[in-house]
Amino acid sequence: MPAQSHDEGAGVFGRNKTVADQLVEVLVQAGVERIYGIVGDSLNALSDAIRRNDAIEWVHVHNEESAAFMAAAEAQVTGKLAVCAGSCGPGNTHLIQGVFDAHRSAAPVLAIASHIVSTEIGTGFFQETDPKRLFEQASHWTELVSSPEQMPRMARIGIQQAVGLRGAAVLVLPGDVLEADAAHETGTGRPVAGPVLGAPPADVIEELAARINAAGTVAIFGGVGAAGARAEVLELAELVGAPIGHSLRGKEGL
Repeated sequence: MPAQSHDEGAGVFGRNKTVADQLVEVLVQAGVERIYGIVGDSLNALSDAIRRNDAIEWVHVHNEESAAFMAAAEAQVTGKLAVCAGSCGPGNTHLIQGVFDAHRSAAPVLAIASHIVSTEIGTGFFQETDPKRLFEQASHWTELVSSPEQMPRMARIGIQQAVGLRGAAVLVLPGDVLEADAAHETGTGRPVAGPVLGAPPADVIEELAARINAAGTVAIFGGVGAAGARAEVLELAELVGAPIGHSLRGKEGL
């Protein structure tokens, strides 16, 4: 079924469109079909927005760590953006395990890390962590959305970072910001193109050919960089009589 449509500033059933509604619309525009996570108090606005939008599915999991690992697996298998979500405090600290895995595996994953109510940030509030500092080592980009006026631009930037740089991006959203009325129209968007891999310079290829020709025996060890070029690797191996080995991540491609 198609996504629910929204009129000027209004959500479904005549209610105002929230930041969470807007985030879901941006994700749908980016081609996202599901979000892995666990329903939690600081995520309530997001899960409710997903409930109201038929174009996206909430996949409930055992814990947030599983959510991030499942998103990472989907991104690696499909090559497309995958999304996971974790609630504040322990939700985020569980989520980071799989986010780190996605990032180190160059899997395009957007993690939605909800936060405590914005007015309580920095007070030592119950279950308070600092998601921005927490996820900085596990992502290309981690940013806090502190007001509705930052959306939907911040969501689109996060998606661009995850897809363009191939790895994790983290969008930190306090619960009260998620449930606040949207300040801007969502507008339209398209799925983000991934990085373009060009051929090496001619002199590099010529040097490689010279080295292969000069070698008595040749072996090929392929990694994830050979993804999408299996036929070419096999042709080269046949031409020079080379066995092929592969790295862990090169296995699925070779």
